[in-house]
Amino acid sequence: MNILVVGCGKVGSQLSNILSSMGHDTAVIDPDPASFERLSDDFRGYTVAGVPIDQTVLRRGGIEACDALAAVTEDDNTNVMVCQLAREVFHVPRVLARVFDPRRGDVFSQFGLPTVCPTNLSVDAIYAMLTGRDQIKNVYLDSATVSFDTRQPDAKQVGMTLGALCGADDAHHVLFGLLHEDGNLTLAYAGSRQPVGPNDRLLYARVID
Repeated sequence: MNILVVGCGKVGSQLSNILSSMGHDTAVIDPDPASFERLSDDFRGYTVAGVPIDQTVLRRGGIEACDALAAVTEDDNTNVMVCQLAREVFHVPRVLARVFDPRRGDVFSQFGLPTVCPTNLSVDAIYAMLTGRDQIKNVYLDSATVSFDTRQPDAKQVGMTLGALCGADDAHHVLFGLLHEDGNLTLAYAGSRQPVGPNDRLLYARVID
């Protein structure tokens, strides 16, 4: 893929290094030429120094031919503006903005602009470690967040089939599968005849935003 990264800070430089090492054609834009020193010696892409909301600078970065763009500067407004330009002016197929303010991330997600919020990611990880609820995992799919939670089966559920338990789903939690004691996973579906054992864990999924 031809990918443009806007911002060459800690995240942007690391992302660019990974993309380049995976064989993607990678370009990086940053206002400060010194920021490109963060790129590894093996980086095979190219760099452009300039203000990223300037369309001329974006064109120098190859935006007209890129397949995807990630705006990961330290400024939320810049990231959003760059993604809007990329999508509406240059028609880049896939754009992503890093947004530190969770409230802004929610607003822009509602308008169809995919965002990643490092604040939410950090809070999720810290909450899980502080409370010991490491069984809760969040997966971020475009603008949606899917939360997975495990529960021990109660006495009535032990011995029942996954297919029978699927019928007990509600609007907020859907049975995704069964985690076995040996670490294997059996996916849940209506016709499943997999019995629930006393040492198994039920895996539920729900969309939280």
